[in-house]
Amino acid sequence: MSVRWGDLTADAIAEAAAADTQVILPLGCTEQHAHHLPVDTDTYQVERACVEGGRLARDLHGVQVLVLPPLPYGPASEHFGMAGTISLTNELYVQLVKQIVWSVLDSGFRRVVTVRGCGGHWAVPGALWDLKAEARRAEIDVILRVISVSDGWDEVQQEIFGGGDAGHAAVMETALALGGRAELVQMDRMRAPTLRRLEERYRAGGEVFHFDEITDTGALGDPSPATVEGGERAWRLITERLADRLRFFDEQDRELGRL
Repeated sequence: MSVRWGDLTADAIAEAAAADTQVILPLGCTEQHAHHLPVDTDTYQVERACVEGGRLARDLHGVQVLVLPPLPYGPASEHFGMAGTISLTNELYVQLVKQIVWSVLDSGFRRVVTVRGCGGHWAVPGALWDLKAEARRAEIDVILRVISVSDGWDEVQQEIFGGGDAGHAAVMETALALGGRAELVQMDRMRAPTLRRLEERYRAGGEVFHFDEITDTGALGDPSPATVEGGERAWRLITERLADRLRFFDEQDRELGRL
């Protein structure tokens, strides 16, 4: 059986709910990714990671997983003024995420793993904390988790590229694109950005900024060390780690008597 929610019939989904299947909600984004990457980079990454990681968790570890269609839009106001970005307000986005999860619960599921596909999804954890409280008031038993597709990327990047610049449209995101859809990467437009006081203003100063104030390309790091081979290896590591994490969630729920 497919791990994709959209591939199944209503009857098959009801059977999956009765089996206490984990449902994964991939949260994507449509936003500028410098001059060399497509604007759906975040959506592609989170959907592929969830589908391949979920399939591996099922095949290797016997974990029952269903992956929802990704939400391709999110709050991306930090990219205001740069072409290609589709941004929702945080207020609207929180309601969308909550309504999607409520619909999953209405189908009989009670375990949902939300996977943030973008570093800008700051509103998601708060939305799920609120939803958890709302479900408890309604006397509905739910297990909600929120993780990020980029969890552990620093270690993967260090292992494959020996470090390098992290962040938006830099070496990891470029390598992942090369490792799956190299034909969409504009290699002739790929270059290291000139950053304007990023460390001082954002990381040290906590300043809210727009990308066009900080970077001249839209990237936050040098993408040039990325390779097709590095991207393919990165995908293997990322999907293996996510599969292990889904197995851990199952084991944790079983240990706590929630399965």
